Amino acid sequence: MLGKNMNIRIGGPMTPVVKKILILNAAVFFIQQIVGLFRPDMMELLLGLHHQGFLHEFKFWQIFTYMFLHGGWIHIIVNLLGIWMFAGDLEKLWGSSLFMRYYLFSGIGAGVFIAIMNYFLYLKYQIDPVTIGASGAIFAILLAYGWTWPNRQVLLYFIIPIKVKYFVIIFGLIAFFGSLSTVYGTGGNISHIGHLGGLISGMIFILVRMRKTGTPYTTKKISIDNIFSRALKKRRLDRKKKEIETRIHAKNIIDELLEKIARQGMSSLSQKERKDLEWARKHYYPDNDEILH
Repeated sequence: MLGKNMNIRIGGPMTPVVKKILILNAAVFFIQQIVGLFRPDMMELLLGLHHQGFLHEFKFWQIFTYMFLHGGWIHIIVNLLGIWMFAGDLEKLWGSSLFMRYYLFSGIGAGVFIAIMNYFLYLKYQIDPVTIGASGAIFAILLAYGWTWPNRQVLLYFIIPIKVKYFVIIFGLIAFFGSLSTVYGTGGNISHIGHLGGLISGMIFILVRMRKTGTPYTTKKISIDNIFSRALKKRRLDRKKKEIETRIHAKNIIDELLEKIARQGMSSLSQKERKDLEWARKHYYPDNDEILH
């Protein structure tokens, strides 16, 4: 905490799904270390996402399993810190079921982008990188967190205080331009396309959710009773609106004809104007006159 009003986020709550994700990633990592002592790269080639395995050997599970493997201690520590810092608040707000669907959808969605990039790299450069790690899903979590609490502050690289919305923008731009570098064969060992794919997949999930429910943050299903209740409420509002519009129209007629009577007398009204005045009298209620002003 750098000041009373800084509200800098250090970590989030240890919610049920977040706890399971952390434990699962840690457990798989330790299994990797043990298996790697006897069969180096076996788990990475079997469960990591790469072009040869995914398309030529039909290991389609790789688009899911790749996100639970990690390439070293720094890799897994950074990723688990990211999940711990940002995911718990989202799970509390969204509910465990919705958050889990979001996490898996974004991770698999990032895997689709990775598979497309791997196909391109294989065709153009005859290289077949193996991608592992939860970064795609974590970038989606960052997106949702920034969408929900844009003005909260975090410590960039644990040093620089920055609002989450700018934090997401910065890392989104890095992912975008990093992906362009990968296309030209200079992307390095970081899966920028996985990060970008996680952001895009998370955005798709949120926008579809908002289109269906009006907000990505509710887990409530729209029941038949709710549909009828909303329809009845809308009907009542429409009827009230029409009633007010009718009374305003009636008041205008009365004002216009009374002004004519004051100038020219009652006998100056035509038959139609007399009918209009009678109609206006029936639809205008002077006790609710304040509504019309």
